[in-house]
Amino acid sequence: MIRRTLLLFFFLIGSIAGPGQAAALNYVAIGDSLAAGQTPKREIGAGYTDMIALAIRPDAYSKALSVPGYTVSQVISQVESEAGKKAIRSADLITISAGANDLLPLIQNDPKRGLLTFNAVTAAFALNGVRENYAVLLEKIKALNPDAKVYAMGYYFPYPHVFDQHKPAVNKQLDILNQIIEQEAEEAGAVFVPVADRFGLDGVQYLPNPGDVHPNGAGYLQMANAFLDIYAPGTKLPVSILEKLPEPVSLADLIKQRQKASERESKARQEEKEATGQTAAVKGCTKEEVYAAML
Repeated sequence: MIRRTLLLFFFLIGSIAGPGQAAALNYVAIGDSLAAGQTPKREIGAGYTDMIALAIRPDAYSKALSVPGYTVSQVISQVESEAGKKAIRSADLITISAGANDLLPLIQNDPKRGLLTFNAVTAAFALNGVRENYAVLLEKIKALNPDAKVYAMGYYFPYPHVFDQHKPAVNKQLDILNQIIEQEAEEAGAVFVPVADRFGLDGVQYLPNPGDVHPNGAGYLQMANAFLDIYAPGTKLPVSILEKLPEPVSLADLIKQRQKASERESKARQEEKEATGQTAAVKGCTKEEVYAAML
């Protein structure tokens, strides 16, 4: 449903794409809930990756490798899967959102009292893990597709509703996370896309839910335009597109849709296998006949 609506949307906003964009371009988005487009209401909608696709009009686009809640190591597992390898090998452009789920679960956010607490030692250990795993992630992507253009997305400060005195310490941890992503990206020949300055420490207009770290459409638009500033200078998505985006889908409904799609794929593979077996039997190449011929 989302895919069909977005494809229709390509025609509605096609005039805003920048000049000189390649006609044949395969864009693959990988990563966590931000890459998937999770909303502050635990839904999946048109996030920054979808908006990027709307702007650059790729020949093909997928965010199937973007899963809410995934850490860097889990994103690596996605890339190492058969579907992941196939997607990465075919990609011309890849964006990555990974690292926040290694750190943010260690930060306790009390939205009712406006408080943030965390253990500095535990956070430092987690950030070191991000450094190691992000390097592995980029290495595996490069091994699968050395020609793809890879962009590593930075993170914003996700707690604008807390008291100001609680912001600096946590923001420092986010700064370190962004520095790690930037350093690893540069060493791997990828490009880092900073977004923190666009949100600031008081970006409540982009993060309306005090108990949720995901941005609304306006926040995702900031992320998309941060990417476009680097990828296609002069190209910018207008605020007006937010009025035309498709309605988000609940996570529960999305899971059901994916399960049904998986069941259909499994059924198709089984039918293909059975059809192949029947063809072999007609040609006298069943397993039993082959075995008998070897005796």
